[in-house]
Amino acid sequence: MESVCDDSRKTAGELPRLNGFYYTQDAGPVLSASSSNLVASESPSAAHRHSGINTSIHSKLQQFHIEQQTQSDTLRRTSSQCSMNTTPVLGAGTLTPQPGQNQAGVFGLDLCQTGQVRCLQTLSQKQKQLGNEKEEESNSALSLALSDDYVFSGTQRGHICVWRRETFRLERVLYGHSAGCLALAVDSDHGVLFSGGGDGRVRAWDMQTLRCLYVVHAGVNSGAILSLAYSHKQQVLVLGCQNTSIQLFDVQNRDSVGREQRVKEMAARRSRFFDGSTDPIAVCASYMGDSRPASPADSAGPGGEVEENYVIFEQTITHYAHSGYVYSLLLGNVANDDDVLFSAASDGSIRMWQLHGMELREAGALECDGDGDACVHSLALDDGQLFAGLQSGDVEVWDVETRQRIRTLSTSTANAFSLAIHAHCVYVGGADGSICVWSGDLQPLGRIGSNGDAVLALVVENDGVLVSGGGNAVSFWDVAHVGSGVRLTESTQQKRVDNGQRRMLQALDQWIQFRSVSGVPEMQAECRRAARFFKDLAQQLGAVDARLISSMPESNPLVYARFDASSKPAQPLAEQPTVFVYGHYDVMPAGDVALWQSHPFELSGRDGYLYGRGVSDDKGPVLAALFAVADLAAAGQLPLTVVFCIEGEEEHGSVGLRETMDAHRALFGVPRLILLSLSYWLGETTPCLTYGMRGSIRASLQIESSRNADVHAGVWGGAVNEPLACLSHLLARLADSSGHVLVPGFYDDVRSVSDQEKADMRRLVHWVAQKEPRAPLARALLSPTHSPSELSSADSQSELSSQLMQRWRFPTLTVHHMDVSTVAARSNATLVPAAAQASLSVRVVPDQSIDGIAASLRAHIESVFAEIQTQRRQAGPTLDELRLHLDVKPHAHWWLADPETPVYQAAAQAIRKVWADASDSKEETAHIPLLIREGGSIPAVPWLESFFAPHAVAVNLPMGQSSDNAHLDNERISLENLMRGRQIIHHLIQDFKIQ
Repeated sequence: MESVCDDSRKTAGELPRLNGFYYTQDAGPVLSASSSNLVASESPSAAHRHSGINTSIHSKLQQFHIEQQTQSDTLRRTSSQCSMNTTPVLGAGTLTPQPGQNQAGVFGLDLCQTGQVRCLQTLSQKQKQLGNEKEEESNSALSLALSDDYVFSGTQRGHICVWRRETFRLERVLYGHSAGCLALAVDSDHGVLFSGGGDGRVRAWDMQTLRCLYVVHAGVNSGAILSLAYSHKQQVLVLGCQNTSIQLFDVQNRDSVGREQRVKEMAARRSRFFDGSTDPIAVCASYMGDSRPASPADSAGPGGEVEENYVIFEQTITHYAHSGYVYSLLLGNVANDDDVLFSAASDGSIRMWQLHGMELREAGALECDGDGDACVHSLALDDGQLFAGLQSGDVEVWDVETRQRIRTLSTSTANAFSLAIHAHCVYVGGADGSICVWSGDLQPLGRIGSNGDAVLALVVENDGVLVSGGGNAVSFWDVAHVGSGVRLTESTQQKRVDNGQRRMLQALDQWIQFRSVSGVPEMQAECRRAARFFKDLAQQLGAVDARLISSMPESNPLVYARFDASSKPAQPLAEQPTVFVYGHYDVMPAGDVALWQSHPFELSGRDGYLYGRGVSDDKGPVLAALFAVADLAAAGQLPLTVVFCIEGEEEHGSVGLRETMDAHRALFGVPRLILLSLSYWLGETTPCLTYGMRGSIRASLQIESSRNADVHAGVWGGAVNEPLACLSHLLARLADSSGHVLVPGFYDDVRSVSDQEKADMRRLVHWVAQKEPRAPLARALLSPTHSPSELSSADSQSELSSQLMQRWRFPTLTVHHMDVSTVAARSNATLVPAAAQASLSVRVVPDQSIDGIAASLRAHIESVFAEIQTQRRQAGPTLDELRLHLDVKPHAHWWLADPETPVYQAAAQAIRKVWADASDSKEETAHIPLLIREGGSIPAVPWLESFFAPHAVAVNLPMGQSSDNAHLDNERISLENLMRGRQIIHHLIQDFKIQ
């Protein structure tokens, strides 16, 4: 990687390799490395265009090494650059080593690999991921802040990305700064976020509405605002600036200076030395009625309204507070004084100030010893100890009360850009992308991550989630057990209080690691381990009975778990009304691992999605149901008994399901609701409810010659029968070139399409065209220009309607595979193979009889084969005979529910309760959920309804989006969908009424 030199705590970088949810690079394949960072040799003008930061600030951001300033308004560059390439991978962030202490060994310890830390999610901030359709561009994360609902990330381009904490989804991008957003601070009492930029402005944002409230302009020639601190007690905002000053803004009394006086002050300001503005008076244009705002988004909020502007006046500015850039500000408590301000700068000093209203009084100074690299990038305070992160990579520890330096924590990396403290453990973000960790007694514990991009910002949530920003990404780390010696994978972890999602996701992480592929004898032990994991988890969550049941030794067991109704029923279990939850823990093989962006059996989190085999089909939805029921049981709100039946052979034809359930019939009570999640949304944004599926028949046939060996076509051609040619003729007689099935009587019992169905389909297609133009189904109809407007035409909607009808409503016959008997016949073009085989399937629909169609298909194939044989004999004698081996098996009955029944209406209401937005119109709410059918088949669904007849109604509640890639590489599920799916099941069962 090319080196970058920088004297600031903010740098620009390319997207780091994304460590996913609970996934580390060491545990999976090494993927493509990130490209080089912005290099110092780039011309200032090009750099300015690339980064969105003004020229002076960009120069500052490019240099790791800069001489200390002696003048407050001059900037001098060094002629030499420090190279990150010469620095070893972070492995020595320890105390000065004692004799015999293996310092590198301690910090070579990756806490992710030891199980003490897990990466929960990595969110990309590249322009394209933020909804910008332009080519991907760098957008480094420079600053971080938290609210109850959001994580705010200030970026290199001046934007603020707003991520929802619960789902890791991008809520909005806030625009306003014309240069990098270098600092963030929060007024939690009033719900205000303050952002400081390279443009010399502070913007105040409402953290609920996410609109800009007002703009604060720093003093004359302040340059970039590098740091912010907010006093809750005095409601004063403190600014640390590029021109070495510290400035105060009275938030509470901001309107005490009239607007007219503010306008005059701004009009008097002309010089923009640090900002590099081409129009010196542009900054006050919004005051003077000029139509040219300082930047395209600078003068208007989301609704186009003009924001109020405020000015920091000379009397609240402390000039020359340092002899260098003021990189860090920290408000803390010292000797019962809770408004002591610490400031740190590139001159290597830390100054202490007493904040009295709008007056700043110096209270002392601490001089850092950084061996010539004393620039202080970051500060943190814990229990009377002040931690200072230096450019050298060291962290100095000071006793604030005695003002003594008590320790120096040394690292082998340059620049301790960021600091955070949780549970007395110290986290230091460095230039190489690693986070060094020390315990509360200042002993080295290890490191987190190492993606090559500097960790420029750290912030920690109260529940033990560390958020790091750097490169083009924001990462979330579970550090709740750091320093405890407890692995997150141990059973003790399961005893932690569930915060709404963490425990479920940790369970999913562990369950995904079991390679529970059914139908493969070598994986049978792994399948049983996956089954036992779910059984143990159900017991820990409060199931009164959890066990493995099976009646066929060669098949994987079913997992049975029961949660009893909160009010104990009078009837025995066999007579109780119950909710029956069906799912499966077996998965499809991963396929070509090279096609996966992360390890298929390691849960990985990227951009609000969870990736891994089985995460969508069906381990994720099964856990969502389990935790929803456990929540109700724990709260004493479970209205009736819920039983889980999670099988391990669904992907292998549900072998043994019927026999096992029949043998244990009394365990399931009398189900009134059969709940499952084994289908997907029609698109990407609108929740759906599945009420129908096609059935299926599977067939395999082989045509074999009596000669039992391949022969040379040049010697025997014409004298022997050709099985492959016969097979080809036979398959061609099953369906014509338009796909119309030629089996006699095939369409006789297909239910005709009613007028109501046609009307429902038209409404559905219109909705998809209007609201889901980017869904895979809709995109298939678009031209290469991908213009969504194309879907508004009658022809496009008619074509989409026809596609859905073909997929859901009509029967089909598909040939999946043709092959010959030997490897030699596959590769040698001169041989006549001795045998050829094919596999095919038929999808059946209401009111076709699956047994009748299977019999008709068998009879038709046998009849066509006999006819072909007769024609061949009439053409002349041959030296061999052909034999047909045919296997036709009904696999799954079609299934069709009535969406007007009370059960379906209750399910639809639960979906609306969770997904419908308060701002949605009645028309939009009425379309939530979309009622859809599936072209695929699930054998268990119609069979379960029949098995539990006459009262049971099956409801298929899809959680996955149409792009989730079930059965394919990079299978995924949206974390938001998973969490809301859990809520939907919670509401559905809680409000369930027995009919």
